[in-house]
Amino acid sequence: MVKNLITYILIFTIVGVSTYLLHNNFIEQKNISLPFSLKKVYLFFVLFSLVICFLFKVGSVINKIKEQLGFIYLGTIIFKITVFTVIFYKSVFTVDLTNAQRIALIIPMSIFLFIEVFFVAKILNKTSF
Repeated sequence: MVKNLITYILIFTIVGVSTYLLHNNFIEQKNISLPFSLKKVYLFFVLFSLVICFLFKVGSVINKIKEQLGFIYLGTIIFKITVFTVIFYKSVFTVDLTNAQRIALIIPMSIFLFIEVFFVAKILNKTSF
């Protein structure tokens, strides 16, 4: 369990920092102004996805909820969207975003959703046997 947690932390941190630096560098080169902090968006997705993976790893050893982890994951996606909306409401949802600004939001969301789904799928596959 500890090995998995360390793996999650390393992968999310390495991917988060490297993609943030690349993404931020690109945005600065193209002189795109963002009404939100790109660093905070990346930090949100890194931490939230890391917590979800950790909780699913813990949940996979609890017999009472092991069978329901797939349904619980669907709920966590809705919860993540809700929390993101609450935290970033003023900087994202009260202004008209350009296409470049929208894409700047979608990139970190997509990256961490992909990694999160990868780890959750591995956890779910191990619990089904």
